[in-house]
Amino acid sequence: MRRVIAPYVDDSGKPKDWESTGRGRYRATHPSNIWTDLTVPFWSMPENTDHPTQKPEKLIAKIILASSNPGDVVFDPYVGSGTTSVVAKKLGRHYIGIDIDREFCCLAEKRLERATLDKNIQGYTRGVFWERNTLAEQSKRS
Repeated sequence: MRRVIAPYVDDSGKPKDWESTGRGRYRATHPSNIWTDLTVPFWSMPENTDHPTQKPEKLIAKIILASSNPGDVVFDPYVGSGTTSVVAKKLGRHYIGIDIDREFCCLAEKRLERATLDKNIQGYTRGVFWERNTLAEQSKRS
């Protein structure tokens, strides 16, 4: 997570748009339109598959969180490796996925079975998107 200095203050001198919680202080902002914290799933990541155009779970998580609520239905008409369905499941959404390729449907089903056991999304911990290799991201694995 990047450190952000709040340039705007209210009349009392306190920074605007900041929330203090038991987990620290966070700025309540809308997501940026530039996401530099995403990486293609590499071979050692649990989410990696042989699909040629697989998307990172973190990317799909950002989109699903920004556009739906728990219990909503997420539809993916080109399910491929199943990333959208897997992330929807991990985030408490219902999902429908369709693909013309039987092999990819089987791959997606296998990933959905694993998602029941492991609900982790790389870079997303306790409701916060962390930058890769940050202390907070590493400490969740300990």
